[in-house]
Amino acid sequence: MDAKQGSLREIIYERIGILLNHAIAAFRKGDEKHAKRYVFLARKLSTRYNCRMRREDRARFCKSCGMPSVVGRNTKVRLRKREKAAEYLCSCGVKRSFKY
Repeated sequence: MDAKQGSLREIIYERIGILLNHAIAAFRKGDEKHAKRYVFLARKLSTRYNCRMRREDRARFCKSCGMPSVVGRNTKVRLRKREKAAEYLCSCGVKRSFKY
C-alpha cells in the first residue's frame, strides 16, 4: 500500500465516521428516513473503496434493517460473561454479538 492509498483510506474512514454520526443524530431527532440513508451511504463508501469497516463502526448500525443502533431507543445490549461478548438486540429481531 503506497502513501496515496493510505491517505485515501484515512479519508474514507473519517467520512464513514461522520456519516454514522449524522445517522445517529437523525435517528434521535426521529428522522428514520435520513438515518437509513446515511447508513446506506457509509456502507456504500466501504464497499466502493474496498475498505473494511472497523469493529466500532459495524456495531453502530443493524446489518439487516439498516437502522443506526441507539441503545435505549431501538437496541438492547446484553453482556455475556462466559463468552466474553456483548450481544446487541435490534428492534427488528436480529441478534449480533461482538467479543470484548
